[in-house]
Amino acid sequence: TLVAKITMENYSRQNLRWTTPAISTRYSISDCSGSGLFCKRLTITNSTVNETGQYQCFYIGLKAEDGKTSAAVYVFVQDYKVPFVPSEKEYEVVFIREGERVVIPCRGSVENLNVTLNIKYPVKEFHPDGKDSVWDARTGFTVPTHLISYAGVVSCQTRIGNETFKSPLYIVAVVGYKIHDLTLTPNNVRLSVGEQLMLRCTAFTELNVGIEFNWTPPHTIPHKKKLWNSLELSNTLIVDNVTVAHGGEFICSASSGQMEKSASAFLTVYEKPFIDMEEPWTKVWEVNVGEPSTYIPVKYSAYPEPIIKWFKNDLPLNDYRIKQKSDALVIREVKETDAGIYTVILTNKITKEEQRRSFQLLVNVPPCIIEKEMAADTDVYLYGSSTTLSCTARGFPIPTHIQWEWMSKEDCPEAFMQVNSSECTNWRDVSNRTGHNHVQPIRTDTDQAQKKITSSLKIQKAEAHALYRCTAANKVGKDSRVIFFHVTRGLEVTMSPSNRPLEEDHVILRCKADSLIYGNLTWFRVTNVSKSEQGTLAQPCRSLTLQPTPLSHAVLTPQPVTNVTLELSLRNASHQDEGLYACQVVNIITGEKTCLLHNLEAPRILNNFTDQKVRVSSTVTLHCMAAGTPNPTVAWTKNNHTVVESSGVTLNQQNRSLTIQRVTKEDSGLYTCTVCNSLGCDTAQASLSTEGQTSSSLIYMLHLCLSLKFATASLFQPNGVDLKTGYLSMILDSEDMPMDEQCERLTYDASKWEFPRDRLKLGEPLGRGAFGQVVEAAAFGIEKATTCTTVAVKMLKEGATASEYRALMSELKILIHIGHHLNVVNLLGACTKPGGPLMVIVEYCKHGNLSSYLKSKRGEYSPYKDVTEGDLDSHYYDDHLTMEDLISYSFQVAKGMEFLSSRKCIHRDLAARNILLSENNVVKICDFGLARDVYKDPDYVRKGDARLPLKWMAPETIFDRVYTTQSDVWSFGVLLWEIFSLGASPYPGVCIDESFCRRLKEGTRMRPPEYATTEIYQTMLDCWLDRPTDRPTFTELVEHLGNLLQASAHVMLLPPSACCFSHFVNARALSCDFIDTSSLYRLSQQNERCSRPLSVKTFEDIPVAQLLRCKSKESLGSESSNQTSGYQSGYHSDDTDTPIYANEEIIMKHKMLKKPPLPKTPDKFNTEIRYSTPPV
Repeated sequence: TLVAKITMENYSRQNLRWTTPAISTRYSISDCSGSGLFCKRLTITNSTVNETGQYQCFYIGLKAEDGKTSAAVYVFVQDYKVPFVPSEKEYEVVFIREGERVVIPCRGSVENLNVTLNIKYPVKEFHPDGKDSVWDARTGFTVPTHLISYAGVVSCQTRIGNETFKSPLYIVAVVGYKIHDLTLTPNNVRLSVGEQLMLRCTAFTELNVGIEFNWTPPHTIPHKKKLWNSLELSNTLIVDNVTVAHGGEFICSASSGQMEKSASAFLTVYEKPFIDMEEPWTKVWEVNVGEPSTYIPVKYSAYPEPIIKWFKNDLPLNDYRIKQKSDALVIREVKETDAGIYTVILTNKITKEEQRRSFQLLVNVPPCIIEKEMAADTDVYLYGSSTTLSCTARGFPIPTHIQWEWMSKEDCPEAFMQVNSSECTNWRDVSNRTGHNHVQPIRTDTDQAQKKITSSLKIQKAEAHALYRCTAANKVGKDSRVIFFHVTRGLEVTMSPSNRPLEEDHVILRCKADSLIYGNLTWFRVTNVSKSEQGTLAQPCRSLTLQPTPLSHAVLTPQPVTNVTLELSLRNASHQDEGLYACQVVNIITGEKTCLLHNLEAPRILNNFTDQKVRVSSTVTLHCMAAGTPNPTVAWTKNNHTVVESSGVTLNQQNRSLTIQRVTKEDSGLYTCTVCNSLGCDTAQASLSTEGQTSSSLIYMLHLCLSLKFATASLFQPNGVDLKTGYLSMILDSEDMPMDEQCERLTYDASKWEFPRDRLKLGEPLGRGAFGQVVEAAAFGIEKATTCTTVAVKMLKEGATASEYRALMSELKILIHIGHHLNVVNLLGACTKPGGPLMVIVEYCKHGNLSSYLKSKRGEYSPYKDVTEGDLDSHYYDDHLTMEDLISYSFQVAKGMEFLSSRKCIHRDLAARNILLSENNVVKICDFGLARDVYKDPDYVRKGDARLPLKWMAPETIFDRVYTTQSDVWSFGVLLWEIFSLGASPYPGVCIDESFCRRLKEGTRMRPPEYATTEIYQTMLDCWLDRPTDRPTFTELVEHLGNLLQASAHVMLLPPSACCFSHFVNARALSCDFIDTSSLYRLSQQNERCSRPLSVKTFEDIPVAQLLRCKSKESLGSESSNQTSGYQSGYHSDDTDTPIYANEEIIMKHKMLKKPPLPKTPDKFNTEIRYSTPPV
């Protein structure tokens, strides 16, 4: 009901004031005081709904208390057309707190209305229940917070007659109080007098939190920053022109009413800039080579923070391995070359004051006997001759001496048969001369500059076979070399008549050899040999091209003592008989075939030597042309000192020409050329003098360059012996041609593969081995002219020998020969030109090796993609492994190996660690190694202390050292096990010893990995068949895995433990639901692979407790044996798991734990899984 006029009066003895509703405007206040009383009259005219509300009169200056200092009246201006009091704003915000009741201020102009509360987003309606939900015309609708905390907008609604009326809209906002964190930055401030202090206090809160900041000293106005689900409020304290008195602790506190946090910072004020550097507790730091890192600390106090620079031997540091930190120098992967004097210089940025300290770093290096990498361990010496055995050891500290020991052939005859001394233990000091060759006192020379010691043992007269061992040691390690000393009574080829025979003469070629060492003497005609080989007396027969059949008209004649002679008679010799003849002998001990050629000739120098006088800075070349059979070696000396190649000094044409560029006065002297072969030596001399002047600076620079070059060359001086093969990985499979000759015949097309070094920027190392290293690099324009491509660069380490250089060059040629394939790490280019290191550039794979990648994804594996859940999150599956991914990896490796085998390549080390993962889930086979010839040294697997991957090797490789494509298939089966175990180590819990090798040969195999399906495990078993010819080819594996890959996109694959594997105890063939047999690869179609037993012996590695918990993984225990044999493996497992059982008999004691057989179920796809083992 609208009221035209409302009048209210209030009387009091003190001055009064009225308060009115916020939206009321139709009122006036007048003074009605009188009779000593104060009076204020409030009059409302033409009242509307807006005047509905509370009107209060109170004393001015006193706290309003109802009935004491104030009086109030609530006025309803009833209007049934506007039952709800309007709001000041179109939208009003209602703040709510968790756990409290909230009032929606939808006041009414009419009492006793039937009001409901409507919420939106989501849409709901609440009715007053008189208890938790109440509507009051004076206050509004009261509800618990939790009913509307999720709502966006609320409003009240009532119905009068047939009309519905709604109150204004109210936006619901949750008010929080939690302070998640409070930070004060920086927390440790150092300033000098006069600078500005700025501290920033930041509170991270939940939404709609009011924060009050307090400082000691006072605060400033906060700054707000809205975050995604929280609020960042900050408060900054600024003090200009700080003084020493400002120093101390500053505290910032933040309060939300219900929560308070505080943070502190400390200010230090200095009167002036300074540097104070502490003296180190030691100035000599000692570290062992190869350590992961070494730490040289620097302690100082300074303001401002100084500029820190490190120097090594007065030169700035630029090695990526050395990190210069503010408080230390950190050297990672310590090298021998890191030794030196390190100096740190601290410079004040303001005053430019400097302070410096120097430290000496000593790098301890275990001894390394150089001859092990440069000379053969087996040598043959002529009976009665005098020879010197040498051992040169490098290391730091330099070994003080080298110990010589010996052993007779009778003490360890098996060592001479296998060229392996690991089983020989009866070593004696050379001072004990009983029964062995007479030796002179040992001579020892120490070279401090080169950090090496050389020990020479001179044998006065070679009379008996023996083993000699030299051992060098220092405080960080030791090294030994064993020399197999074979004594022969003769190995030569002669011709009668000795002069050049005439036509129709009777010519006899005699081949004499020591029958104790050599046998199977045979004469051949040589059809193809290079000129450089014609002068060699004895060389491996594989380096010659012999006629397919030997000459049959040769007569074998025994000789006195132990010699044997094979005579080849050429009666009525004619021009058709001219040519090169070779006598092939076979070393009884090593099986190596050696060919001896006739036409021996003493060496002689063909050209005349004349003295020369040249100008300084010019170029001069001295020639020494030699002839002789065997082909003589050429050596140069200057003033009786050996001439070696260095900057500006080069030897060409097998040392037959000596070129000196930029001649200096120091190059003057007497130059001698010496040529030698087995028949003697010849020498020639010439004097070289200079004229003209040279500056002292030029002399100094040339001297420095030559010294550095000489130092490097002398450390790793190569010789002409054969390359070592112990570190080689992949070989070319050819029985027709040796590897050395293959590599020599392979060509390198520089116009196609050469890449400029200046367009290659080397980066971080990716890996390193004993001789080489691989680094990440950026190649500019290697694929397209304007692009930068990330590549991997394979290069040799510092001090690499000439043999290692040739090995890397051979690998480059092999990569070119192999060609391009998607699943092989492909060659992109090479840097071979003089002026820098040899570098082979290959593809870069960003995800690293497959083994590490699978391990990192163990928590992100799901068998298949569930595409029934609405929108598929592609990013989720990009980061997760599925069964399809594992089969895809296996398929791609099989494709790559199919390609390599088609190129006649045997990998020899196929494992997950040698598979790289590139972009788009593409896998690539890598680790071809510095590929060289394994035929040259059939015993390379037994040399030194090399470790072979026994877990991945086929039985024929372990026992017979046979590497074939079929042995690669065996390794592929182990690789499958790694993939479907997500990178686990094969044969978990199994001790890798002779028992393991024996059981492997007897047919014991690994259990299926956790994520393998029955078909995948069957594929592994087929790869592990005992007979190599029974194993599938890579082409068959590609077809099979391709079918599985196609099927895996539609069907979830079940693990073998789900239905099949638990019933091997009963030797029953069970069936599993699997994919359509039309897509399966059936090895059983081949006759030799279909007749297999229905169970397989496996290495048991499951503890009894686990058997109790998981019956589905029970297995029939393999037969065990306590037998031992004389065979002891020199190689060890890299598996760190500890075996649970000493043998598998314990497993058999728990048969009663096994499940009873499951009832026979219909086979949906008619699939039968078979497991195989050879008969025991």
